[in-house]
Amino acid sequence: MTLLQRWRARLGALTERQWLAAVVLVAVMARIVFLVVFGHTLSLETSGYDAYAVNLMEDGEYTRFDDRDADSDLPPLYALFLVGVYATLGRDPVAVALVQTGLDVLTMLLLFWIGRRVVDATTGLLATALYGLYPYLLFQNLTLNDTALFITLLAASIACAYAALDAINENSRRAWGFAVLLGLAMGLGALTKTLIVLVLPLLALWWWRHVGFRRAFLLGLVSGLALLAVIAPWVVRNMRLHDEFVLISTNGGSNLHQGNNAYAADFLSKGWDVQWVDKDRFEMPPDDLDEVEAGRWHQERAGEYLREHPGEWPRLVAVKLWVLWNPQIMPHDVPPNAELVGGDEDPVLQYNSSTFQLARVVHVLYFAPLLALGIAGWVTAWREGRLIGPLLAVMLAITLTYVVFHPSTRYRSPADPFVFVLSAHAGIWLLKQGYARWTRNRSTVTT
Repeated sequence: MTLLQRWRARLGALTERQWLAAVVLVAVMARIVFLVVFGHTLSLETSGYDAYAVNLMEDGEYTRFDDRDADSDLPPLYALFLVGVYATLGRDPVAVALVQTGLDVLTMLLLFWIGRRVVDATTGLLATALYGLYPYLLFQNLTLNDTALFITLLAASIACAYAALDAINENSRRAWGFAVLLGLAMGLGALTKTLIVLVLPLLALWWWRHVGFRRAFLLGLVSGLALLAVIAPWVVRNMRLHDEFVLISTNGGSNLHQGNNAYAADFLSKGWDVQWVDKDRFEMPPDDLDEVEAGRWHQERAGEYLREHPGEWPRLVAVKLWVLWNPQIMPHDVPPNAELVGGDEDPVLQYNSSTFQLARVVHVLYFAPLLALGIAGWVTAWREGRLIGPLLAVMLAITLTYVVFHPSTRYRSPADPFVFVLSAHAGIWLLKQGYARWTRNRSTVTT
């Protein structure tokens, strides 16, 4: 037996769990290497959540600023997550990265289960590997932002959606338990990014198609009630704080305005983030408005722009779709006269470093083929009757959200793991087709 044959025999003898453990181990090692080489680039200033976490620990108040009362500008869960990390391991970006590596491990296990449920174990393993070694999320999920936490909760929700369907098809009472778990995961997800709420009605429609209206309605109702139970304390807190209904956060109006104004399409088409429009050009609310009133003011300005410029809608939607699903990392550049909070020391400027420019090339080479394979996997899975509805629900919810607001690669990235399930399916299908053709040609030559 040759050395190659011996290696093939050893690899073939590995169990499903051993393969999964190997994939997860390699992914974790990749993150450790990143921390060793690039850990110095991590910063606590890459999002506003650090200020919330520090103020929570020092004063017990959820606020961005030391000299003001409580606010609701950002959803609370990630700040609470940071409080847990800081209290346990200290206020250090590397400590945050290590804990978020643990979240990535959980996501990989969930993604494997989802891929195996949709197609088979091989697809699950490949999808897990594609996610675990995805350069963009390898960096992004180690950075201080809410992406890693949100993806984990999203993957848990989708796994529960499949488990609830399987259980109700088996007439098992476990279906209601999975529906509750789905609602709990989505409730936590809503306290991270509110857009996850859009996924639930899409899942209910998918259930309806496969188990009928009555059972789908009951599953959706149970999930929805569990979701509401999770977010209710925060909603009550917001209503007491602002004396009016505020669901999760107050930044929806400003985000809507940033994505719908006279500069949005031009900035996005140049690869710039509309958040960096200089304030001399971008109209801001009067200083005497509170945060809820300011959010409403932004919402009204966005509405005015859309009503007064209906001819701009096609271009605006097209540009947003392109930015959202572009194989390049978007934003691609920092515009002249950008309003950067930290000036020349702003962490945003690291995205223009030579290292990150190289990373942009690596991202295109990695993601572009997988996106093409994902589209092919969508077609192949649909022809084969695979149950890919929950995967598509995530992609649709994220697309609809950021076509309305303003897109970037980070905002799209929670959909990427589910794209990779379809990419893995298409890649394996192509390999099987190629191997079958090679076998036939070899047999023809032999005979």
